[in-house]
Amino acid sequence: MTADHQTQSLTKLLSDIRACRLCQAQLVPRPVIQASVDARLLIIGQAPGSKVHQTGVPWDDASGKRLRQWLGISEQIFYDPHCVAIVPCAFCYPGKGTQGDLPPPVVCYEQWHTAIMASLTKVEMTLLVGAMPRLAI
Repeated sequence: MTADHQTQSLTKLLSDIRACRLCQAQLVPRPVIQASVDARLLIIGQAPGSKVHQTGVPWDDASGKRLRQWLGISEQIFYDPHCVAIVPCAFCYPGKGTQGDLPPPVVCYEQWHTAIMASLTKVEMTLLVGAMPRLAI
């Protein structure tokens, strides 16, 4: 597969994910994802939080600031999809539970992750953040 074809395939896949409404019966969909076939770092988290749901920007909260500090990378690099792919287990905010956010719905992972992982062939390091991302390994 040529690099152009890989890019086109991932672009289509990202478009499909951003249009996804699988969870519409349970929550308000607003899928958040960042990826490029060139990304060498993959960050897999649980699901976007409420602030990320509002802004549509992954890790756009205090935990994202802390993560960027731990990684020692700037916002410019972190938000460059050619450097960092950000692929949560579920792409939409799952809502508030009695103790924090609800767990991410598994349907997102089951529907999309195999195709995404197959598209990210240049990833050299994967960072799993939270309890749910262990599903991805």
